[in-house]
Amino acid sequence: MKKKILIIGPFPFPVSGVSLANEVIAKGLREKDWEVMKINTEFAANISNSHGSISLGKIKFLKSYLSIYKILLTKIVYITIGQSFFGVMKYLPFIIVSKILNKKLVVHLHGNYLLDEYNRLKGIKKSLFHKVISWFDYGIVLSESLRKNFEPFLKTENIFELNNFFENSLVIPEKELINKKDYSTLKVVFLSNLIEEKGINILIEAIEINKKKGINIDLKVAGNLVTENDLSELFIKNEIDYKGVLYGEEKKNFLRDSNVFCLPTFYKMEGQPISILEAMALGNLILTTNHAGIADICKSENAVFCKKNDALDLANKLEELYFNPNIIAKKGIYNIEYSKKHFTEEQFIINANTLLEKCIY
Repeated sequence: MKKKILIIGPFPFPVSGVSLANEVIAKGLREKDWEVMKINTEFAANISNSHGSISLGKIKFLKSYLSIYKILLTKIVYITIGQSFFGVMKYLPFIIVSKILNKKLVVHLHGNYLLDEYNRLKGIKKSLFHKVISWFDYGIVLSESLRKNFEPFLKTENIFELNNFFENSLVIPEKELINKKDYSTLKVVFLSNLIEEKGINILIEAIEINKKKGINIDLKVAGNLVTENDLSELFIKNEIDYKGVLYGEEKKNFLRDSNVFCLPTFYKMEGQPISILEAMALGNLILTTNHAGIADICKSENAVFCKKNDALDLANKLEELYFNPNIIAKKGIYNIEYSKKHFTEEQFIINANTLLEKCIY
């Protein structure tokens, strides 16, 4: 029996953790002899930090319904759903048609906000939200602590875990990487969409706090600009090197030439950031928050945790690392082996293939 799957969700561009994961899983499943079809639900030209509101990009989503006929041609419908009420309901036509045609429905959640949204809703909206998610046959989350998001809707045995990954293109042989890494001085990078909730503003404030103490920290930033969070003046004022959006070799070199990856996120839609895994693979200590599914992949052996939305605490953590480069080296080198053992692209595809084969039969 030919394995057929339809993936419905965002695909690049722009690049986000979800769109990248969808692109990788589509390519990987084809290599595992799946017949893969796509419906791209991404129509925005840029990343936005607005959630649950109507925008022109979201209205353009209606165009994706023109491809709804593809459900006829598949066995599994795999949806990377949103987490707000609108983010769920916009997939409702796909879900209804899949149920009518008796297709296996799989939902993959890339965050930790779904349950919070459900608990926030009231009346008919709450009932509808519950009904729609309950129509799925199987749910996939990024790690154990995120399972709770599906527990009100799906049977426990039908909720699976699938860790995120770092791309093959970022791999550098371990010996070569360690030889190229410089752990003698603190070199901090931020790589994510420049949404305020991702912690970029807090990080810049922490850099300013340390600068007033005479501690000058090298910070380089990369990621999609966000209209609602204009950082241009802060970049100029603090002489921060903004690299733009990086791909391939540029991203690899950016992470290779740093030693501390800082993501002080309190983003409500956060799941298990791929950027953290990419930074691990290239030998960086992770400086982040105990938020969403991050604590499932970051422990005391490989990371340092700062308080959420607290520039002073982050400044203190950066100061400690500035004067203790041995901590950076120890945890950064640990991360090379740790990431290779748990988060490769190959492992992601093998595990995804295994889970989806369970769903199809």
